[in-house]
Amino acid sequence: MSRADIRQSCAAGAAALSLILLAGCSDSGSGEPDEGASDAVVEESRGPALSEAELTKVTLRAGDVEGHKVSKPTATVTQKDVKAGDEACVPVAYAVAGTVLGEPRTTVQRETASEPDARAKASAAPDITRVLVRLSAYEGDEAQAAMDSLSEAADSCTKGFTLTVDGTEQQVTKIAKTTAPQGADQAIALNVTSEKVPMKVVVIRKGSTLGYFTAINIASAASGKNFAFPTEVVDAQLVKLA
Repeated sequence: MSRADIRQSCAAGAAALSLILLAGCSDSGSGEPDEGASDAVVEESRGPALSEAELTKVTLRAGDVEGHKVSKPTATVTQKDVKAGDEACVPVAYAVAGTVLGEPRTTVQRETASEPDARAKASAAPDITRVLVRLSAYEGDEAQAAMDSLSEAADSCTKGFTLTVDGTEQQVTKIAKTTAPQGADQAIALNVTSEKVPMKVVVIRKGSTLGYFTAINIASAASGKNFAFPTEVVDAQLVKLA
């Protein structure tokens, strides 16, 4: 498969992330580095929202995730860019499309890209997983409310919905909760199928801060085969939030 074909496959199956991650469908994820089957819940005090400076301090930087490059996204998606054919699915649509839920006080974004071995680099569709990371600080119980709305939407939208991002429409055909990473006060993990392409979404809550992780694998975008979510990215972020 040529690189042009890979890019076309990525675009067809992952239009929701095209503004953020599509650039990685044609290369190895270069960029200048920057300095359970159910929801997992552990109740802790929410605490005050982090300021922008505090949030930036705990955001992933180069060297924080072994085997992954960390960079700043060159473009962003906002809530106004995203529409769902079913209103009940809007929270899931936001998480899949690369934006945040509710009205956080501030948000900082990063992108990670796994570094392939020599064999993967030589392949037409390298086994590279790119993750869009959004860290958002909320006031009061708004972070908990956002998590609850996402969980409810995931339960309501298991058979999928029509998703439109920046005017580009695609069909999300399946949403399924899966085992969430450990270590957060609350965590939700979703397997998403969009136009036969697998995607992964993980959202964690640590106090009044949410971490959103939306992942796509370049080889899987081309083949339609499943891939493993890189939990090391979430683990590294949780360490910084501790």
